[in-house]
Order: sequence, then C-alpha cells, then structure tokens
Amino acid sequence: MQAVLCRPDGITVRQAAAAVLAHPWKTFVVDWNWKAALLSALFRGILFLAVAIPRGPGALRLVWIELAFRTLVGGFWGSLLQVFRGARPAWLAGLLAAVLLPATAHLLEYLALQAGHAAHIGAGMVVSVAVSVGSLLLNWFLMHRGMLITGDGSDSLGADLRRLPRLLRAFFLALGAALRRAVLGRV
Repeated sequence: MQAVLCRPDGITVRQAAAAVLAHPWKTFVVDWNWKAALLSALFRGILFLAVAIPRGPGALRLVWIELAFRTLVGGFWGSLLQVFRGARPAWLAGLLAAVLLPATAHLLEYLALQAGHAAHIGAGMVVSVAVSVGSLLLNWFLMHRGMLITGDGSDSLGADLRRLPRLLRAFFLALGAALRRAVLGRV
C-alpha cells in the first residue's frame, strides 16, 4: 500500500481512497502539505480581510479564525489532493476535489466560525465557498503537473512559484476550452 501513496500516476480513485483510509496518519500528518497550508492561509486571509474591513473591528475575529483554520486544513487538503493528483479516472478525482472536499471543509469551517463567535459568518462563507471550488480545482491541476508537491522528490516553493505563471496560463486555457465545449454542447 505504501507504493500507492508514493506513486501518483496509474492508480485508480479507489486505490487512492484505500491508501488514505489505510494510512490516515501518513496522509494527513506525516505528509501534511505545508505549501498548500501557507498559500491557502495567505490567499484566504487576504479575501476574508477584504470582507471584514468594511464590517468593522468585530469582523476581524472572522479573519483570525479563518487564518488558523485554513493553515491547518489547507495542509490536510493539500495532502489529500497530492494523493489523488494522478488517480484515474481524472474526472472523478477532479469531482472529488471540487465538490466533496469543499463540502466537508465548509461544514467544519462553519462550525469553527460559530464556535469562535465570529461576526458576519454568512458573508465570509459566501466568499469562502466561491473561492474553494476554483482553488481546489486549480491546486489539483497544479499538483497533477508536479507543482505544490511536498516530500521526497518535490521542488522548492521558489521553484514552484517560478513555474506558476506558465501553469496558470495553461489552467485558464484548459478551463476556457472546457467551458466552450460545455456551452456549445460538445464533449
């Protein structure tokens, strides 16, 4: 089972899920993805701050809770995405990344914000949900191409960031092509 965790290509979604269920400590703690945690907290923090500032000082609690939550959960998500990045069929792995992960995480996020007595949770959740689907698909796309990977054989964060503009362009071109096919009815 260890080989499944290390070898991203050529595994099925079922094998990836079995590896995660068989080795949750390795997936979520040993292989915690610090790159995803850092970038998730940074980008979400900026978005939540933009939502919180017009709502007054009481809303800043929302930002601090979100930063803590996204740092922790962002690393978990990144680790999970890393396991599924090469799983086949790719459409199912992508669907899990875009729907199942955000749904689970947003439930936990809402509970964390409620427990922390954050103000303006609704506005923050709207922003968070809107960002999640796109960011998880983008992360899955980038990881599928070897970026934002942590652990053995991974590049430095600096090397990943240097590749980012080219891969962002590829992502948006692929997204545009998929949307054109969907609108025109071609698969």
